[in-house]
Amino acid sequence: MQVQRRARTVAIMGLAVVVLGVLAERVLLVAGGVALAAWLVGRQAAAVRAVRAVDRDLTLDVTPIRRRVPVDDEVRLAVTARVDGPAPAPTEIRVNLPVAADGPPVDDRTLRLDAGETEAGTTVEFTVPTAGRYEIPQASVTVRPRDGLFTETLPRGPTPTVTVAARTPADLRIGRGGEEVAMAYGEHPAGRGAGGISPEEIRQFQPGDATDQIDWKATARLDDLYVREFEAETDRRSVLVFDHRGATDLGHEGATLFAYLREVALSFTDAAERLSDPVGCWTVGDDGVTNRHDPTTAASGYNRIRTTLSELVPTVRPPVTADGSVPTAGGAVGDGDPGDARTGRTDAITADTRGAHPGRAALADARLATDETPFARRLRPFLGSRTSYVRRIEGDPLFGAVRSLRAETSGTTWTVLFTDDARRDRVREAARLATRGGDHAVVFLAPRVLFDGDVLADPEAAYDRYVAAEEFRRDLDGLPRVTAFEVGPGDRLDRLLAAGRRDR
Repeated sequence: MQVQRRARTVAIMGLAVVVLGVLAERVLLVAGGVALAAWLVGRQAAAVRAVRAVDRDLTLDVTPIRRRVPVDDEVRLAVTARVDGPAPAPTEIRVNLPVAADGPPVDDRTLRLDAGETEAGTTVEFTVPTAGRYEIPQASVTVRPRDGLFTETLPRGPTPTVTVAARTPADLRIGRGGEEVAMAYGEHPAGRGAGGISPEEIRQFQPGDATDQIDWKATARLDDLYVREFEAETDRRSVLVFDHRGATDLGHEGATLFAYLREVALSFTDAAERLSDPVGCWTVGDDGVTNRHDPTTAASGYNRIRTTLSELVPTVRPPVTADGSVPTAGGAVGDGDPGDARTGRTDAITADTRGAHPGRAALADARLATDETPFARRLRPFLGSRTSYVRRIEGDPLFGAVRSLRAETSGTTWTVLFTDDARRDRVREAARLATRGGDHAVVFLAPRVLFDGDVLADPEAAYDRYVAAEEFRRDLDGLPRVTAFEVGPGDRLDRLLAAGRRDR
């Protein structure tokens, strides 16, 4: 029970009257002070009864109209309060929001029930700027008796969750050499340890074939003995190795290279779940492995992988140069890509755009760590990095992650790499390493030229860069047991290819 200022004033007045009566030896004053105190205790007892009645009879419902929304889209909560019988005292219900939410002021999300009313409702809207799964805190119910002497605040109501998803890139294309291909994730033959069989094809009966292989329907239809061959099948165990280093934070907001790779990884996870195939996921930042999920076929395991990918942001190395210049994210840029060197583009995050992406915000945090102004010291505790590394790797993090994965897994494993073509030699070596021992690798490669500036600003240079990227993809695709796809926005690729054909 919260004692308000008016109640404290009454208590002080009653005590003062009693003291004055004792000093003046006036029984009437003492009796008056005691009566005032008794009245105050009675009002407190009445307030307690009102609070208990509200706590017992109030039903509060807080329901998200949509439980999954894109980043920066409005989350709407339908709030309804009902009391079994007239409300015994004026009651305020304040809807609380997640810490990361940007919503209306407190008065605009407070529902009021006057004494005697039985029901009230409202809608509360807010936005969340970052992807993730958010729990709506319990509402705060405050009972305020009319005399204003005592109040009580109670946490009440459900705690629903809302998923804020990263915006899906438009016009996603997966292909080879500019031609779109279907990413078929269907039946898959067993290399070792078959787990089942499926019909493959029929052929004419030959001496030595088992009679139980005869396909009698085909024999009757074709008027000759035919047998049906079967191909062994097994669950395909895959591990996604997702690159979210700072170099992937390239492109326009909501349509970055990182966002396109993530959309493919989420689709791959969904397809594996439909087939009940085991899937694991390792995510790789600038300094090593940031998340690790072992292969699983549990629904909760697939959801954990999706949640990890949805909440992921590109990492950024903190600046280390003495003159304050910003180093390139991921160590180096444009390896094997002459277009980067010719245009002078780097993965450095420029100061004038550092607030546009999550990775750039992390870089601002790193710069703030060396700033000793009063403003920086006050702001620093609120900008801690969200990235924690489960394993730090010296050298190239992507190659190191694949090496660790190979050392810690046994049996047939498909390694699925999601990365860009900034460090081509390292990507090639990582793909080769993933296929040792007869295993397979799939590489989803996002050419940086499709995200770096306007492809029509210098179509000849952009086309040359794309040709080099496609040659690298074909090189990967030609490695034993490696399949490589390009990932990017189809409209930009079409414009680049059209411009390249005109200039030829």
